[in-house]
Amino acid sequence: VSTQSTGQHYFKRINLRHAMALVHAIHDGSGYLIAIGRELYKLPSSGAMEKVASCGEVPPGVSDCEGEAFISGIATCKEGIVTCSNNKLLESWTWQGTRTANAVAVKRPTALRISPSDGRVVVSDKAGDAYSFSLPSLDDRRYLLGHVSVIMDCILTRDGRYIVTADRDEKVRVSHYPNCYNVHSYLLGHTEFVHRVVQTGNTTLATIGGDERLMLWDLQSSTVTATIQLDQLFSTLTALPSTHFLLLSSPTTLSLLSAKDLSHLHTVPVEGTVVSVASREDGEIVVLTKESILRYSVSPDGLTCTPVEVCEGVVWGDVRVSSQPERKKPAGNKGFEAYYERKRKRIEDETAKAEAKVCVS
Repeated sequence: VSTQSTGQHYFKRINLRHAMALVHAIHDGSGYLIAIGRELYKLPSSGAMEKVASCGEVPPGVSDCEGEAFISGIATCKEGIVTCSNNKLLESWTWQGTRTANAVAVKRPTALRISPSDGRVVVSDKAGDAYSFSLPSLDDRRYLLGHVSVIMDCILTRDGRYIVTADRDEKVRVSHYPNCYNVHSYLLGHTEFVHRVVQTGNTTLATIGGDERLMLWDLQSSTVTATIQLDQLFSTLTALPSTHFLLLSSPTTLSLLSAKDLSHLHTVPVEGTVVSVASREDGEIVVLTKESILRYSVSPDGLTCTPVEVCEGVVWGDVRVSSQPERKKPAGNKGFEAYYERKRKRIEDETAKAEAKVCVS
């Protein structure tokens, strides 16, 4: 992939999981949800952008949420919208912007998804655990699985059979859902943290990591079918299922690749600094930058860009990416060794409880 290398070393230090603005494609293809700080907006397929809600406000009596609140995750389904904030607050909303329930995550969330099989909200966190919550009440929390290190990304396959979790220790775990103690396989090949995983086909996945490698996997055989070495660390990886393309974004470029063999097709420059990218099933792409919102259409000839008119009241000064570094914990630190040992024991206990519950039922 041909990209600009300017600013490469700076971008490697960016905390990729905690942008203060993001864009999410609505599940039914009707448009996009855009989060800027605490504010949630809807960008329909046609029409003007409008505000939906202000998220992250801690309800009275809740003491486990702390820190400056901004939206860190969005998921949608027929019943409504679910958001998570960096202060650990989970909220469910109607499509009209009325909050229906809230809950507090165990640790700060890193990914938020809705299962296509049972409709539950799945949350992964910085402690390396994943839980599911009932929707829309968010009151029935169930432990799913645990990693020894931070879960950087989490997805559920389209058929709802598997949950795929990528962590900071180079591992990608494929587990049966909802009985996640039953591990299908591990996808091992990256040499640094894996920060993004997407499903590219019915039985194929793509992953990208801190080793600057993009890898294509066969889900059933757990083997690598293609891999390329990138010349810089890309922030987002997006699948375009109907077009069989993958989209990579750097701070200043968008690159289109084949989802079949990872061959490079096109690279286009972006006006502004890319913060977040989302796509619909038909291949339409919305790119959120620090300065504006851009809508792209995909064709065999490349990417065509159309600027989006934003609604009044959007404060672009809130659109920024955290510059806090993602660093690995020192392997020789005795304090961390004790932490990891407690973590392993807790995962074993939780798994044993889940297995026992299944046997009883």
